[in-house]
Amino acid sequence: MSNLTGSLCTQNMTRYFFAIFIALAMLILNAAVLSVSLSGVTLIISLLAINSLSLSLILFWLGGYSRNPNKIKYLVLGHAALYLSAGVGMLALGYHVIEAQSCQFLLSDSHSNNLIHKAALWATENNFCPWLGAGLIAFGMFMAWPSLKLFIGIQAKGA
Repeated sequence: MSNLTGSLCTQNMTRYFFAIFIALAMLILNAAVLSVSLSGVTLIISLLAINSLSLSLILFWLGGYSRNPNKIKYLVLGHAALYLSAGVGMLALGYHVIEAQSCQFLLSDSHSNNLIHKAALWATENNFCPWLGAGLIAFGMFMAWPSLKLFIGIQAKGA
């Protein structure tokens, strides 16, 4: 009997550990975005990306720990919010590149081998930073569009 009680206690501790982790991650990420000097539109887009990521984590948490038979809906909405977050994040990067008219903020680490760093290095050398920004915006819209379509469709059916 005590083994069963210990198992339930561990499960509840794990559940609330993840809830506390999500809340702290949301708080820290929002503070990080607010501490950087961004202009109005870039700040709003960045906050939207961070908070949709937080929403996706909350929905995944609800889907994982809910006893509701409709918990699969939480997982689907969490997945959609995650893609929306990634798309809006790319859109924010692209908008900031166009607004700053520079790719320098994408070149923070000279030893980085990621794709965005390589593209920014190439765009800086060839004076194509505005085109890189437009490409990031287009890619962000491409990533976010299915999620937006899902959320707009759900909202339209609910009204």
